[in-house]
Amino acid sequence: MSIVSIVFLALGILSVALGLYGGTVQIPDAAVAAEGAAEPGALALHFAQLQNFYLILGGLILFIVLYFTLYRHASLRVQHLMSTTIRYIILIGVGVFMVYPLLWMVSATFKDNNEIFSTLSLIPSRPTMEGYVAAMNDYGGDINIWRAMLNTYKYVIPKVVFTVVSSTITAYGFGRFRFRGRGALFALLMATLFLPQVVLNIPQFLMYRGFGWVDSPYYIALIAPTLFAQETYFVYMLIQFMRNIPRELDEAAKIDGCNIMQTLVLVLVPMLWPAMVSAGLFQFMWSSNDFMGPLLYVNSPSRYPATLFVRMSMDADTGFAWNRVMAVSLISIIPSLVVFFLAQRQFMDGVTAGAVKG
Repeated sequence: MSIVSIVFLALGILSVALGLYGGTVQIPDAAVAAEGAAEPGALALHFAQLQNFYLILGGLILFIVLYFTLYRHASLRVQHLMSTTIRYIILIGVGVFMVYPLLWMVSATFKDNNEIFSTLSLIPSRPTMEGYVAAMNDYGGDINIWRAMLNTYKYVIPKVVFTVVSSTITAYGFGRFRFRGRGALFALLMATLFLPQVVLNIPQFLMYRGFGWVDSPYYIALIAPTLFAQETYFVYMLIQFMRNIPRELDEAAKIDGCNIMQTLVLVLVPMLWPAMVSAGLFQFMWSSNDFMGPLLYVNSPSRYPATLFVRMSMDADTGFAWNRVMAVSLISIIPSLVVFFLAQRQFMDGVTAGAVKG
């Protein structure tokens, strides 16, 4: 065993010992006590408060030392099995860590306030459906969760369609044609990526109010900008993806008699489809979760989307029930989860394919 392994082994044993017995050993903190800042034994109190941390840290260090010791003396087949096993253990652990908040949110909808704030367990000790019953209540008199969900997708679906179409046409122009001023216009387009949306809120609001778009029953202030490829990120992503498509396909389509738009629709769009699905999914999730846009441009409670309705449910009374808030939030994100999982394959293809230029 190497010196490094011995040092880490000793460190792991020490950490485990502190985790098991650190809080029971009375260690006088003479230096701190001399200054009058704390009583003797403050160090022992520190160890007692962090017993679980030291126990986990020590166990992790001992496991790593044991793993590498066995790995060096194992055959190639056993080494491959060990590395594969530890890789899956780490991935499963990270996956559980990432998914746990969502699972806790689901379980919290079946708990009361006392249990929500007293335990992190995923299994309710006293299951209740009061959160879902309260989530169906009307807030503001003419709005409920189902009306809010309908209002949300009244503007989300057009935004997704118009964003994908306008971004594809714009990317086609920059990715396949050479024209005067192309470099300057593309640089200007990319510069808008660095412009924060908060800078645009006030001038956009004043302009849309002058147009009469604020509180429009058709959500024009939220939908109209997507007709002009305002999402620069999607345009750039589609341009990068389009660079992987050989130009010979365009020439072959031209020989077959296709005009510019026919080449785009019949030849390029089928090959751009994964990237277009990715752009649509991003826009769908961003628009569904958008709070500032509806807050600025939707004033009538009967037209509130789900994001504003969740906020209203929290302001409904002074002592609101968290299971109701969790239930409303869960219902509002279910469509986004369903859409994402249905289009997961195309989403991953679109994200990864444009990253490598062939």
